[in-house]
Amino acid sequence: MKSFVAVLLALAAIGYGGETGKLAGRVLDKKTGEPLAGASVVVEGMTLGAATDAFGFYAILNVPAGTYAVEGSMVGFQSMTVTDVRVEPNHTTRLDLRLAATTIEMPRVVVRAERPLVSKEMVAAQFTVQSEQIAFLPGDRLSDVMLFSTGVARTESTFHVRGGRATEVDYLIDGVSVIDPLTGEFGIELSKGVADEVVFLPGGFSAEYGRAMSGVINMVTVNPRSQFGAAYRLKSEKPMPYYYDFGYSYQGLQLHLPATRNLRAVFNVGATTIGDWDPRLFRLPHKGRADYSLYGKGVWDLSGKLKLTASAASARAEYDRYQSQWKLLLDDYRSDMRHGSLGEGKLTYMPDSRSYFNLAVSRFYTDKTFGAREPGPVDLWQDFAFRDTSEYARPVIDEHNPWKVRWNRYWYFYTTGTYDQYRRTSSETWTGTLSGSAQVTPHHQLSFGAEGDFYGVGSDWVRWIRSNSPFLDTYHFRPSGLSAYFEDKLEHEGLFANLGLRYDRLNPNATFRESLASQSGDTNRLPASAKSRVSPRLGASFRITEWLFARANFGYYVQFPLFSSLYDNTVRPTLYRTSYHDSLLLVGNPDLKPERTQSYEIGLQGEVARGVAVTGNLWRKDVYDLVGTHEVPTLPQSYVTYVNIDYARLTGIEMILDLRKDWVGAKLSYTLSYARGTSSYANQAYYEFIMQGQTVPMVEYPLDFDQRNRFFCQVDATAPRASTRLSWLNAVIDSLSLHVLGYVGNGFPYSPPGGKGDPATWNTIQGPWRSNVDAVITKPFPVGRLRLDLVVEILNVLDIRDVLYVYPRTGLPDDDGERFYYYDFEFVRQDREITPTWFGDQYEHDGYDPARDRNHDGYVSADEAQFAEYERVKEYHKAAIDWVNNYGPPRRARLGFTLSF
Repeated sequence: MKSFVAVLLALAAIGYGGETGKLAGRVLDKKTGEPLAGASVVVEGMTLGAATDAFGFYAILNVPAGTYAVEGSMVGFQSMTVTDVRVEPNHTTRLDLRLAATTIEMPRVVVRAERPLVSKEMVAAQFTVQSEQIAFLPGDRLSDVMLFSTGVARTESTFHVRGGRATEVDYLIDGVSVIDPLTGEFGIELSKGVADEVVFLPGGFSAEYGRAMSGVINMVTVNPRSQFGAAYRLKSEKPMPYYYDFGYSYQGLQLHLPATRNLRAVFNVGATTIGDWDPRLFRLPHKGRADYSLYGKGVWDLSGKLKLTASAASARAEYDRYQSQWKLLLDDYRSDMRHGSLGEGKLTYMPDSRSYFNLAVSRFYTDKTFGAREPGPVDLWQDFAFRDTSEYARPVIDEHNPWKVRWNRYWYFYTTGTYDQYRRTSSETWTGTLSGSAQVTPHHQLSFGAEGDFYGVGSDWVRWIRSNSPFLDTYHFRPSGLSAYFEDKLEHEGLFANLGLRYDRLNPNATFRESLASQSGDTNRLPASAKSRVSPRLGASFRITEWLFARANFGYYVQFPLFSSLYDNTVRPTLYRTSYHDSLLLVGNPDLKPERTQSYEIGLQGEVARGVAVTGNLWRKDVYDLVGTHEVPTLPQSYVTYVNIDYARLTGIEMILDLRKDWVGAKLSYTLSYARGTSSYANQAYYEFIMQGQTVPMVEYPLDFDQRNRFFCQVDATAPRASTRLSWLNAVIDSLSLHVLGYVGNGFPYSPPGGKGDPATWNTIQGPWRSNVDAVITKPFPVGRLRLDLVVEILNVLDIRDVLYVYPRTGLPDDDGERFYYYDFEFVRQDREITPTWFGDQYEHDGYDPARDRNHDGYVSADEAQFAEYERVKEYHKAAIDWVNNYGPPRRARLGFTLSF
């Protein structure tokens, strides 16, 4: 183990982007404007400071994201402190200090910093959500911050950034990816109380970020405070009437524990229970969920130049699923459970204020299990117990249904059996990193980094367990990766640029069969070669006028395919025929190439009036070598494998208006985008064409998540203190805040009846427009050292019946267009078991059914049998239309509070 860690420490890395920023500027004589050499600039409460050079310039690198007070001082000058200075990850906060000369000792001047609306150095779109905003956003998880982000389209529980696939977004916690490399899902999710800041990069991100082609979301966790503090949060829907209550409840506790001046720690616990975790029009059964997360971070300032940071997190999510076809046997349907853990240790060395180096090791682990579980409640502190696969039973659809429909042409619901798959996957990632940055001149900041990743991924997958041909796929692989980058950040008065180069390499450490036609051992297996790519990243921002800046960026972005695409069904790819129907095996391909995106973006940003900023972005992305599926004809049976066959063309424009006044702020945005390509997700051709016996045409069409128009609006208003002359009224409305978040967008495209039979009609019909408005009201009540914050969340304030899906034949969410007529059931007359039948005639006819005997004369005539079957099929089909799940959730309300000191 020691040698393994030593190897990790010897490797370099860039995975730790986005945790710290830079504070820089000049110290000048207030009267003459001359630079002051040798002035001291200190970040209060931190062991960070700098002295100005001959030009009055200073720079302090590696400042943790947060809000600080900064003091400037010099002998013979009055000291000055600027409060509320916000430092953001990967950004330079510019702060010029003007000191007044004095011959006598004067008290220091204290002023408050104003956050600029326009970031001069922003070479690409970037959106930052700070802790103050995170606190009032609806929801309590990291992913909830994405709901109202510019350039994001949401389908189900996935997010698509600027027209990219859901798997093209990387989610980071303190710069460490927490995406399961095997499945592409969240591997660990913490409560949003852990976050100090969330940074969203929808494109044009710098060379330090890899493993993403569409966007990067980085949650920067809270830093331990130097004073003891605690906060308890509670929020619930349960006090509300039934219509507003989907069983949501959240609790969180955070503690700041300073052991000494140089040793501080923070701990956070969060727990969420939900009666219906994926709400639709009504609260549905078998959709309970229980999540918890634990987080801790410790910071030890070893000296003025060395700092050790260690953090650890653990989380568990378990939930049941609802599926309309299983609603007669929901206790036998699928349930999911995921565990995740994250550990990181980082040593930071700062020889001076203008340079630093990081050496770090991290371990990320996650596992997921799904299958049929033992019946019982969803318990917060007890893991699901999944049934042994020997207890599984083949799911059956037959005449034993509540409607007593005998004819299989109308059957839909499962009546006996269990969900017939069980799978457990796991992935472990050890990462060793070394990165650094130096302000070599006032105009150039050089950064570098490299990363070594060692993976362990495994899967146990059993399908069609009780069929005649059960299928087992078990594997464990250990791929490895290496990446490195170099970047120069150029900063002039009217020009800012990022020039970077990144290198990525992945070794799958696997072999693959040249052909599945031969099943004789491993004699025909070939080694999968390591793949590598070099990605240049260029971005610049330059001043047009005093208030208007233009920016442009260009970059190559590379992402290696999910490991499931590389390894599934490759160990023993047995050709098979299931007892349900003939099927083609989908075989992984360890020799897949990385997917790649070529991206362009130009933009304008300016403060058109005091407190009013306008931003416009125009972007285009060409995506190549996307993973798709391809049928390989061979004997004795064809199979399907993954290949780099798909591509996409994505274009769009964004317009953003920011308004910031004393007590009100607003953000309005509009996005027009076009997402076209040959496949919306990797397995689409497999499910929609190959399994249907059709040839896969290479045709470009609007992708399933092509949402042309999206409007977002956020309004935040806070009542100023002492705004009236009535003390009792001031006590009520002082600092009372209202936050309204709204969204309107096109429905997602779908194909006309017949599916994708005619390529010219694919996804040519737009679904109904979607919209939503949420509101949050907060009110603080200071009580001595304590502070009580009350919160009311109202989701879907307008109670809009948002239509999520429609039936192509009708374009309606509650009518699939299927019609039944009395004469369709004349065939019933030919079934002598039910027509004619007599009561009590057990020897010739045992099928007498009183429900068919409409006149109750003890005789079921042919007309009565035909009419009864017609009525039963109509009712059966009505129950099968899944109209409840085709609508979004209704209005919901949550009450809560935070008690802190």
